[in-house]
Amino acid sequence: MPADPQDLAPKLGLRERNKLDKLTRIRRAALVLFESKGFDATTTREIAEAADVGIGTVFMYADDKRDLLFLIFNDVLDKVVDTAFDAVDTRQSLSAQVTSVFSHFYQTLHARVPLARILLRELVFFSEGKQAGQYLSNRRRILEGLERLTREAIARGMVRASEDPTEVAKAFFFLYSGEVRVWLTEAKPDLDAGLTSLHRTFALLARGLGETP
Repeated sequence: MPADPQDLAPKLGLRERNKLDKLTRIRRAALVLFESKGFDATTTREIAEAADVGIGTVFMYADDKRDLLFLIFNDVLDKVVDTAFDAVDTRQSLSAQVTSVFSHFYQTLHARVPLARILLRELVFFSEGKQAGQYLSNRRRILEGLERLTREAIARGMVRASEDPTEVAKAFFFLYSGEVRVWLTEAKPDLDAGLTSLHRTFALLARGLGETP
């Protein structure tokens, strides 16, 4: 009988398990307090108390409240990036492919709209802090993925070969950044309507790139 894969996985030691437990409690406490009390009204000390850890332990994982916000989202975004690009159907037009990628982000943000609004607000100039590196890595992976899709579309003759894939990827990303903010300012963001608007904007850019079906 083959061994269970879980039996073959390395076991965490007591110290590692304790660290993981504290991190999980901190992440959960921050999520609950940010959603129930509001980001601005919540203090790091309240998060530490709710997580039943010392304030110093909180600062082991995050430099400040903004860092804690990304502590909640970073691991989720890691998985979303992987899933989004794995699910792309490259037989579709480039604009449809890119819409498919960002639909996964829309779905994730739609599940927690109030916190998503705070996240996008706090993204401005977010480049320092313990969680910044992981966030910036995810953004780089998104741009690299968009660039790869563009190169493949060029190779198939779906867009003009004269276009710079790096610049096209940036243009798609910037359009998403604007569209998602407009969508989240609505009183009750509608997921389908948001994605329809996003695809319309991407298709407009793609037509300028000479996109063919």
